[in-house]
Amino acid sequence: MVTGNQGVTLTPRMNWILGYAEAVARERGHAEAGADHLQLAVLRDPVAVPTQVLGRLGGDRERLAELVSAALGAAGYRMSADRFAMLRAAGDIASEFGHDHIGVEHLQLAILRLPDCAAVRELAAAGLSADTFAAELAAAIRAYA
Repeated sequence: MVTGNQGVTLTPRMNWILGYAEAVARERGHAEAGADHLQLAVLRDPVAVPTQVLGRLGGDRERLAELVSAALGAAGYRMSADRFAMLRAAGDIASEFGHDHIGVEHLQLAILRLPDCAAVRELAAAGLSADTFAAELAAAIRAYA
């Protein structure tokens, strides 16, 4: 799949994340997948770079996934950003790194920039700063380059 970001393509794992997020949105009766659905999908992938970094920082991936899932089911849930906005933001981040693909790590960095995202709020409640997570994830991305 190609996004609107100058021919930047999605990695196979990123395609899986999108499919999972869309399934979660349908399951919850939501019209579309947004940042929180995408975050839940990332958290459900134990081998993704963001979940590996989260674990190194002491974050509990499974507990965070439970909290995000609960937020998605809460009465009055409001989506913070739709999947297209998230893909554009992730594509911009990928370009900043000089990458010609959008990976889960780029998506995670885009999500961490949304202070009204349930996942970012839950991270903060668990004592993990979104800024610290983003810095460590960016360092991991650079280490792979």
